[in-house]
Amino acid sequence: MLRDIIGPHLIKKWKNTRKENIVSVDETMLPEVLRIQAEVFDGKNQESLIKYSRKLSKIFYVIKSQDKIVGYCAYYLKPEFSLKGLKKKSVIYSIAIGKKFQGKGYGRKLLEESIKEMKLNGICSVLLYVNVENTPAIKLYKKMGFEIVQKTEDICGQSEKCFVMELKLVC
Repeated sequence: MLRDIIGPHLIKKWKNTRKENIVSVDETMLPEVLRIQAEVFDGKNQESLIKYSRKLSKIFYVIKSQDKIVGYCAYYLKPEFSLKGLKKKSVIYSIAIGKKFQGKGYGRKLLEESIKEMKLNGICSVLLYVNVENTPAIKLYKKMGFEIVQKTEDICGQSEKCFVMELKLVC
């Protein structure tokens, strides 16, 4: 796949920004990330999350409150070629906030900081997939400027319906 060939090259040149209470994931944080992921998504795709934590650690973040990990956001880069050249997109692979920390602004802060960094690195748009029944997340994404561009199945889980949402950034 194109993203598997060019994506790692783009990550090498990735410019990180300073983010308050948000840091890149490391091996010691992985058990807590997996605990949050299991709590929010019933443990789906843990192997993939482990793979992303190792392969894409520069763009895999945790957010902390009083030195406790309360959530995470992992994304990957999706290069696309067009007549105008290389267009860089980002796909949020997984984002989750622990249940007792939801509704307190952590998800919004994590998204805002990630989007700032994506803009700095020339990302043209951000894509994500969200279960059509996850109303709180959909409301947050819409507030952040994401728009529903498609409805799909089997991406968020087998036989589950999802929205593909996109936030267009300036390129």
